[in-house]
Amino acid sequence: MQARAYLVETASPGYTMTLQGPEIAIGRLHPEFALRLEHAIREARSAGLTSAAIFSAYRPPAFGVGGFHDKFNSLHSYGLAVDMRGIGAPGSSEAQLWHEIAAKNGVVCPYGPRDRAEWNHCQPTGVKMIRPNNPLRETVTAAGPSDLEGMFEAGNSVIEDMASAADSLSRAAPTPVRALEIAAKSVEPKKPVEAPQRSKSEEHAAAERVAARPVQHAKPERVAAKSTQHAKLERAEAKPSQHAKPERAESKPPQQAKSSRHAQATRAIEDNHRKGKSNRA
Repeated sequence: MQARAYLVETASPGYTMTLQGPEIAIGRLHPEFALRLEHAIREARSAGLTSAAIFSAYRPPAFGVGGFHDKFNSLHSYGLAVDMRGIGAPGSSEAQLWHEIAAKNGVVCPYGPRDRAEWNHCQPTGVKMIRPNNPLRETVTAAGPSDLEGMFEAGNSVIEDMASAADSLSRAAPTPVRALEIAAKSVEPKKPVEAPQRSKSEEHAAAERVAARPVQHAKPERVAAKSTQHAKLERAEAKPSQHAKPERAESKPPQQAKSSRHAQATRAIEDNHRKGKSNRA
């Protein structure tokens, strides 16, 4: 394919491209993406960015390279992303020019020209991360594509049309890739935990164990105990306070009672004495 040949010819290979060989790293780029890249790089070089080139293209997850913690999240793993060289520093006029030319040719650089980490990351789609439920996940292993043509076919569904890609520069926004992963995990539905299925023999054994258990009387016993306690409290409240003894003690002081008995004895002696005199007379 002419587009891939041009990309290989103009490439400025980095570590992962050298490790695989430029032909393999670029040969695994989606065909539509490769065509758009060729047009964008040709125009950029004609516009003064004479060193514009790809330095990182396809990367298998096993390489462990890139900002994502899970390398299967990266579009590099599916031939849908490249990193560029020769487009100036982040925020520079050269970077701005490259982003404008890329968008016009259907190449989306979703993080914008001022992102210090990803200003040179470009792809044919605004999708920044391949989620676990995406069919693309089934087309690759850690070592690379399990079915190259199948990977390309699955990639068709995420590639933007030219008009949408041309407007991508207005939507570009710096976003840390780890933040993308965290946000994706927060919205992933949690799988319900299913109870293990028991066989009929296990269910029968469980039923027999339940039947063999003694009847539990704990609850009635607790109710009965509570009733007894309430009855005792009610009886205690019904009894009057015992003030009788103090009241009797207060009615007759001890000293007053003693004097009364002494007077009675004296009167008895006097009466007897008078009776004796009258008899003698």
